[in-house]
Amino acid sequence: MHAFLRDMNILIIGGDKREAELFFHLKKAGAKASIFGFEKYEYLNEIIVAENLVESILDAKIVITPLAGIDADGVIYAPYSSDKISINNLTILRAFNPGTIFLAGHLHPSLKELFASHGVLICETSKLDEISTLNAIPTAEGAIKAAIEYTDITIHKSQSFVLGFGRCGKLLALTLKALGAEVSVAARRPEVLAWIEAMSLTPVPIGQLAEKISFADIIFNTIPALVVDAEILYRIKSSTVIIDIASFPYGVDFAVAERLNIKTAVLPGLPGKVAPKTAGRILSRVYPELIKKYL
Repeated sequence: MHAFLRDMNILIIGGDKREAELFFHLKKAGAKASIFGFEKYEYLNEIIVAENLVESILDAKIVITPLAGIDADGVIYAPYSSDKISINNLTILRAFNPGTIFLAGHLHPSLKELFASHGVLICETSKLDEISTLNAIPTAEGAIKAAIEYTDITIHKSQSFVLGFGRCGKLLALTLKALGAEVSVAARRPEVLAWIEAMSLTPVPIGQLAEKISFADIIFNTIPALVVDAEILYRIKSSTVIIDIASFPYGVDFAVAERLNIKTAVLPGLPGKVAPKTAGRILSRVYPELIKKYL
């Protein structure tokens, strides 16, 4: 089982329970794995915590950061860390040896350029089909769970609007339909709208969303760009609940929503919250094969 990982120095920086699950798999495969930024993890005694980030990077052949990605300031998603973790400084950048394999959900272009100039081998993982398609399952389940908790109606017979028809949007829309919801899906491209109709869902061109949105009981946004703007928010019912599962910068004007007392929920990183074992096993299956390609 991934014998090539034996005795390999692998450092995981930040992350949530998904990364903890990945750590256990790497250790089982014989890797010299450690995690930085897990001081508040409830099962701290079960993992090997790296205490010095610079020294740990210097020793590492492979550095793994969360699927959630690294923001433009170099800050890593690390909910179990006592302090903010940023890799956007020269001391940390210089700790990466040329040829280090660096896995990140996504990197800002400026950071990517910096790492590449230091000879670091970069692999962005969040948009890989073998990860994102499987992650769409716990994401859809988590979004529906949140909708049940935030509303006082059933999903069955609800007017549910899904914005976007990518991997998450498609699976979410079909799951809602299977639960008996009346599902409308908003998209831009004519060929996507045709697929939506072919799947017995109600297609809504994005440009016509404002005309249709007043029917919505629940809105699920999967588009990481402002879609639910002031015009949309002023047209929806006060009882409508908005569930945003898009990546940053999300898709809702939250300031206007708050002013109108519209209930919203921003839920990034759902797989790590609702099904961390499943999400971690996905990483455990895919990451070793990615690493193997760079060796």
